[in-house]
Amino acid sequence: MLVYSAFAVVASLGGLVPAVLASPVLNLDAAQRPLSSADLGSGPPYTLREQNDQVCDAGSRQWTGWINVSEEKRLFYWFFESRSAPLDDPVVVWLNGGPGGPPMMGLFSEIGPCLTVKGGNGTIRNEHSWSNFVNVLFIDQPAGVGFFSMNGGTEGGPDNLAEASEDFDRFLSIFFTDVFPQYSHLPFHLAGESFGGVYVPFFVKHIAQRQHPGVPGVFQTPIASIVLVNAVVGMTSSSYVSVYDHMCKFDGHGRNKLKLGFNATTCRAVEEAVPRCAALGRQCVATYNLDVCRAADAFCDEHIGRHLDVRVGGRVPYDDRVICENGTLPPVRRGLAALGLEEGWNFTSVNMDLNMRWEARGDSFTPSTREMRYILDETDTKVLVINGNNDISVTTEGNKRVYDDLPGRTKPRSVWKSTSTGRGPTSPGSPIRGGEFKAADKLAFATFDDAGHEAVGHQKEAGTFLVKCWLSTARDGPCAFLDRRTETIRPSPAQDVEL
Repeated sequence: MLVYSAFAVVASLGGLVPAVLASPVLNLDAAQRPLSSADLGSGPPYTLREQNDQVCDAGSRQWTGWINVSEEKRLFYWFFESRSAPLDDPVVVWLNGGPGGPPMMGLFSEIGPCLTVKGGNGTIRNEHSWSNFVNVLFIDQPAGVGFFSMNGGTEGGPDNLAEASEDFDRFLSIFFTDVFPQYSHLPFHLAGESFGGVYVPFFVKHIAQRQHPGVPGVFQTPIASIVLVNAVVGMTSSSYVSVYDHMCKFDGHGRNKLKLGFNATTCRAVEEAVPRCAALGRQCVATYNLDVCRAADAFCDEHIGRHLDVRVGGRVPYDDRVICENGTLPPVRRGLAALGLEEGWNFTSVNMDLNMRWEARGDSFTPSTREMRYILDETDTKVLVINGNNDISVTTEGNKRVYDDLPGRTKPRSVWKSTSTGRGPTSPGSPIRGGEFKAADKLAFATFDDAGHEAVGHQKEAGTFLVKCWLSTARDGPCAFLDRRTETIRPSPAQDVEL
């Protein structure tokens, strides 16, 4: 989840996730307890335990464990084999954002092999999981997130992207060298949501710059592509500057066409702040100076973000269709012994202590524009961007602007259609408008209607189809918008594309 300033109070949308994690059914043994000081640096650098279908009826084999990324830090993972051909299908790593959000949101409510049932008392199989066609790995990172361990306890962790990048590289190297080497030759893809739009480009650049000269110990598998879901790249452009475009859509009678949009007075106030906010944002992107970026965020939040009225009974910044009915979620404390966790473990759906330390350091305001340009210009890694059109925190309008401003990346946009939107009535056999898709060179951008911040969770069928095409080597049939001859994405046609 993206957590910053005015949006922090509702950082924990999707409360079913912690309820499932508190369920005492994983039966992790003592070998997977948090590290003690005596454990650190001794024995294997990882633990591994195969799980059954009690907590997650995955439809494939699954494992959990921890990997020691340093003498002080240990990261938790949950790995699911593909339901089809695990030794041939690609590997996808899924990361949530924050900073401070574990990937269990993605696992249990979006792309994982099982979904929580209403009330959070169990799970059901997700028929539209990405595990239908990929091996999927969920990682609690950086240290400080989810079921991590730090110096034998559950407090602390990195507060900056440089250290988080080193730890992530170390995790992948151990995982694919020591834990599951049989998957190291498969196509590798990295997916991130929300602040994952900063994590993923930084991690890819860090790894790619070390793979090329052959730095010892670096993760060796080439990164074929990244998938960014409602992912922030530049805070002011992806978020604040575009709030006006998103929330102020008036008809000829002066009525806002967005049900929960701003009134005319608020729109005028926001509109007046946009030029200064945008100018500060450009300075941040140009300099990468943490003080400049912090100042940009402070101004934009004070003059734009505060109008979102984020509170219980107010707006949910992750979906313009929803009023916030619950506040932040309490920490999970039930069932920890059955998880193999010592007393006092404090799992939360977003670690706000870590989030605030990243904010104090300034790295939570860092853009990833330079890293995106490096990926597109200097590597073979392709980029797929997906955005839900109902998200306020990372708007489609804002991210269109971000990617259109990347040099040489602008191409005509075409409407795509889907026979099912996942929400609302549909007419069998009669496709309806589902969003937009465009592509140029190694970059593709898709938008989903009727979807908020968790776009691939709100539109599971459409999201799974798009990602399956993206990862597939097929370039014809339903995936014909991918060029069979060059195996790259071709410029979008000017006509509709039916998914």
